[in-house]
Amino acid sequence: MPFSTRIDHPQSLVVFHNTGQLLREDLDSVLTLFRDPQFPASYDLVTLFDADVSADIDHKALVDHAIERQRTLQERTPEQAIKSAFVDVPAGLKPMLELWPLFFPDSQGDLSIRFFDAMDDALAWLDRGPVDFDALPQFPSSPTE
Repeated sequence: MPFSTRIDHPQSLVVFHNTGQLLREDLDSVLTLFRDPQFPASYDLVTLFDADVSADIDHKALVDHAIERQRTLQERTPEQAIKSAFVDVPAGLKPMLELWPLFFPDSQGDLSIRFFDAMDDALAWLDRGPVDFDALPQFPSSPTE
């Protein structure tokens, strides 16, 4: 799996880390995580991309994922405003991801989406402190954790 999910419970933050080539199946895996009853759906989200990330995902699949992701988050926490920060989005994926905020304007108060070049800027917008990704527990946790 080219992405992993870590949870920073003290900061109420979910951190997605993407590496390698992202496929449509990876988007489906993210939605499966969101639908897990143990997933902390009221936490804010930050999505990191390694420099080597490439995407084999067409525009329609990405838009479908964005809509389903938002619907899932709204169903889980309709009273909770959620922020989602994307950091270092690859050039090939950025034009498609930049469409997401058009589906979910701030006036809805449901999900604010922003793009950042630096993790520090994303964390400042999310009003969070530094994150040690490798020290955070993985979600879902492995049988040995």
